[in-house]
Amino acid sequence: MKLIHLTDLHLVPPGAMLFGFDPADRLRETINRINRDHADAELCVVTGDLTDEGDAAAYDLLRDVLQELRVPTRLLLGNHDHRGHFLKAFPDEPCDENGFVQSVHESSAGRLIFLDTLVEGFGHGSLTDGRLEWLLARLAEVQASPVYLFAHHQLQPIGLPHFEPWNTENWRQIMQAIVAAGNVRHIFHGHVHVDVGGSWRGIPFSASRGVAHQIIPHFTRRDADFVEDAPAFDVALIDDDGVLVHRFEVSDRNVVAVSEAGPLLGGTQ
Repeated sequence: MKLIHLTDLHLVPPGAMLFGFDPADRLRETINRINRDHADAELCVVTGDLTDEGDAAAYDLLRDVLQELRVPTRLLLGNHDHRGHFLKAFPDEPCDENGFVQSVHESSAGRLIFLDTLVEGFGHGSLTDGRLEWLLARLAEVQASPVYLFAHHQLQPIGLPHFEPWNTENWRQIMQAIVAAGNVRHIFHGHVHVDVGGSWRGIPFSASRGVAHQIIPHFTRRDADFVEDAPAFDVALIDDDGVLVHRFEVSDRNVVAVSEAGPLLGGTQ
């Protein structure tokens, strides 16, 4: 399976700007690159912060821009989103029995589970109010099949003090339950605006720095430096043997062909 992972679009209403740039333009550039190089992907999953302030007009704009994408798309919610405004713009997005934007997708690689970690009005994530129970039930339904999780908030720490207040509530309990389920092969998340990957008790995870603004990671400071780096997205290649995650920057700057410049491996320069 070939899968596209986008995150942190932070769209604003038409005519508005964010940190001096238009997030919709950055999303269009990203979509153009996906359409050019990765239109054969089975699915594109966008892990939240679809908008910057949850404006209804920003969701309408997102719906219009996504029509240009030639890959089927599933959308998740982040802490900058508004569940009601989102569902008005995207009424066909599936929800669970409690109204959370949670669902499953049976892909060629196994079951994909999409989580709603939004706590409206707050920056941290949560799987309370039946959301964790829903997840565990979906995992139990396919105990012998591989499962891949998608969420906006990280379900495990990433080692940056800035994000400690914005973790998912009770993350250790959640991760212990995921480990105990025994069939989760990878977790994809957003929220952190940095490129990061690793594992927690054997469960691999990855996050992209996202399409809109990014941060410079600091390992001792709680504040963060926000920057406008090139938009980025991930391409995951999934098969029976494992998960490969490739990261792409949406920029043609400083691209230089070197294939005829001499040997790059071995020999002398």
